[in-house]
Amino acid sequence: SSRASVPRGSGQESNFIAGGSEYFVVEACEYKRSFLNIVPKIIVITNIDNDHLDYYKDIEDIQSAFREFVQKLPANGIVICNPRDPLLHPVLDHTKAKIIDYTSYPKVTLSVPGTHNILNAQAAQAVADIIGVDENKSFLALSKFKGTWRRFEYKGHMKNGALVYDDYAHHPTEIAATIAAARESFPSKEITVVFQPHLYSRTKLLLDDFAQALSVAEHIIVLDIYAARELNDYSISAEHLVKKISDFNKNVLYIPVFKDIVSTLSKSKGEKDVIVTLGAGDIYKVSENLITL
Repeated sequence: SSRASVPRGSGQESNFIAGGSEYFVVEACEYKRSFLNIVPKIIVITNIDNDHLDYYKDIEDIQSAFREFVQKLPANGIVICNPRDPLLHPVLDHTKAKIIDYTSYPKVTLSVPGTHNILNAQAAQAVADIIGVDENKSFLALSKFKGTWRRFEYKGHMKNGALVYDDYAHHPTEIAATIAAARESFPSKEITVVFQPHLYSRTKLLLDDFAQALSVAEHIIVLDIYAARELNDYSISAEHLVKKISDFNKNVLYIPVFKDIVSTLSKSKGEKDVIVTLGAGDIYKVSENLITL
């Protein structure tokens, strides 16, 4: 799904960067099959998951969209993916394009944490290799990559010593990866996640998955659901998610007001803590308010 690629405050408040080469790189979104408007030569598929279920009927429907996308490739096109992923098998059936396994590329030592970033780097290496970038140059570029806005972005620290990070994760798989990256980076600290659910439909359909993914943090705070493009669905709420999380972890609070979250964390956290704000809405404002204390 699309997200910002440029740090806020850089003077370039956009995820568009105008380059001067012959290549045009797009991070495409499958929502409403919008990526079918693109005519690609190379496709990188990192994974397929059960998202956007307000539009798609089920995972098979999502796979049908990806299969149609892959079939847009010309005979000399290339799909970069993990072909052993069982969810990809129906997507790759009958494609005329060449399939390249990005997991066969060497693992680069990165400046950003997380297994998911190692896999992303391997996929980037595969693309660089195909278009003729020198291997040493691609290794150097990847090793120097410092991350991007709202992807385990270090915001700063509170006066009480707690470290503050922010991440765009709004799907259970993304949340699990982000918390795992935080745990990898700070194995001796306690992790507090502040989560703003995004969309009523997503929260309702993936309620159990959200609860399990979030519950592995030491402490969880949940805000109200960020409606985005949807009308209020009174059959689901943040309180439902809090109750479900409490089945796995009792250290969960429902706090709907930003300033109350900031006040609670300023009183209860210290040098032993890492706070990660999560969500695709305006939750990043909480992280920015935390570091001003």
